[in-house]
Amino acid sequence: MSWIEKLLPPRIKPGGARKTVPEGVWTKCPGCEAVLYSAELERSLQVCPKCGHHMRIRTRERLDALLDPEGRYEIGQEVLPVDTLRFKDSRKYSDRLSDATRDTGETDALVVYAGAIRSIPVVVAAFEFEFMAGSMGSVVGERFVRGAQVALEQKTPLVCITSTGGARMQEGLLSLLQMAKTTAMVARRRSR
Repeated sequence: MSWIEKLLPPRIKPGGARKTVPEGVWTKCPGCEAVLYSAELERSLQVCPKCGHHMRIRTRERLDALLDPEGRYEIGQEVLPVDTLRFKDSRKYSDRLSDATRDTGETDALVVYAGAIRSIPVVVAAFEFEFMAGSMGSVVGERFVRGAQVALEQKTPLVCITSTGGARMQEGLLSLLQMAKTTAMVARRRSR
């Protein structure tokens, strides 16, 4: 009999079946490295209760936390991306779009809502970074302009929450034109 067998009671055997913690129950804070209960972290809107580090939050979660629940509606969700240039690098652009849609549940990188914040009417445009790094393609430009137009017509503030990787290279010049389009709309809003 070894010394370990003498120390351990007979009903406890070393190397027995280990109990595993289910995936996603705990989250490690990148700021202070504290191990946090995921449900508690969700209640605090992805802000570490120990050090105050803000973790990434998905777009719809952010909009749910920001906007009043009643009376809001999405703007431009019917505008969908099209692979006009039939672009292909290491993969087809259409495949990249399909993967991004499957992974995020979004149809493009910008979500625009009209609603209210504490009963004050507002239009909010928020980028989803997880959708192709929040890059700006034709759909992003069109949705932004439609949201700005609604804000202009309703004489409400327009809030844009950015999280973007820049212009979407797979759309080439069409993507670059969106910068001019959105800048023109911002200038139009400023002049009124």
